Amino acid sequence: MMADTDNITSKASAAAGCDPAQGAEAFAAALRERLSMLESVAIPGFGSFTPVKHEERVETDAESGRRTLLPPHIAVNFIPGSKLRKLLPSNE
Repeated sequence: MMADTDNITSKASAAAGCDPAQGAEAFAAALRERLSMLESVAIPGFGSFTPVKHEERVETDAESGRRTLLPPHIAVNFIPGSKLRKLLPSNE
């Protein structure tokens, strides 16, 4: 079952004493700033976000042989923390 995002941001913002929209935007801005500087961000009990920089590369389509230049970009890996993993159902 997927949690309602508005409900989660409302609860977190109420605990922090701020407006839900401002709280979500402030969190996203702080996360974006750190990750763009290629710094990992860890949230105790929740998990960690790790940026991975992919350099510019040329990809060739196997069927057409067409070559495409892919620009550099930063991907983000998320690893859930131990407390969050305990709350998730196991895949066994």
